[in-house]
Amino acid sequence: MIEVQNISKSYANSEALHDVSFSLKKGEIAAFLGPNGAGKSTTMNIIAGVLSATKGCVLIDGQDILAKPEEVKQNIGYLPEYNPLYEDMYVREYLEYAASIYLAHSKVKERVDEMIQTVSLESEYHKKIHALSNGNKRRVGLAQALIHNPDILILDEPSNGLDPNQHAKMIEFIAELGKSKVILYSSHRFDDVSDIASRYLILNKGSLVFDGKAQEVSSIRDLFYSHCK
Repeated sequence: MIEVQNISKSYANSEALHDVSFSLKKGEIAAFLGPNGAGKSTTMNIIAGVLSATKGCVLIDGQDILAKPEEVKQNIGYLPEYNPLYEDMYVREYLEYAASIYLAHSKVKERVDEMIQTVSLESEYHKKIHALSNGNKRRVGLAQALIHNPDILILDEPSNGLDPNQHAKMIEFIAELGKSKVILYSSHRFDDVSDIASRYLILNKGSLVFDGKAQEVSSIRDLFYSHCK
């Protein structure tokens, strides 16, 4: 479970987030929506423990992520928007490196084999990452985020660079993962998440302006686009 409690983030005289609170539980796929610059990535970085909030806190399964970062991060998988990868490494080599951070040596090869198949990299795993298409780089990033089978998955614009076929497969895969995990999926496009979201969070100018279930999709869509003008 994720509990975001009144977090704010300031840089010098600029406030990127203001008093944002929400909670998510296992089995929810939450669409985290807002225009570019709304504060979505800042929020996700704070939840993942990459940044610290100026005010407020984040609890993961009841534990403050800043109090016990190594322990809490074992249960989080994070795919940042810009998907940082070691591009001079081979795909398998990189995933084995990522897996070795979390798993016993005896379990690394089996888990990497499983993830290569899961994200459909069977024809790409022998290549260096810099030689991959943008879509396949996103697949590598997703495999890295899932390598330790976390209960919480934070995905920042995961469909960037995907063609329509790749996007459809990504959405199908995330929908299946959402049955057993907490997923926070950010996007600046409503149609990117409308087929899978069970919950909508809309952020605008650093404030949470909507938090609700996916029962009235048309009204949520209208609200979202009104904040993107």
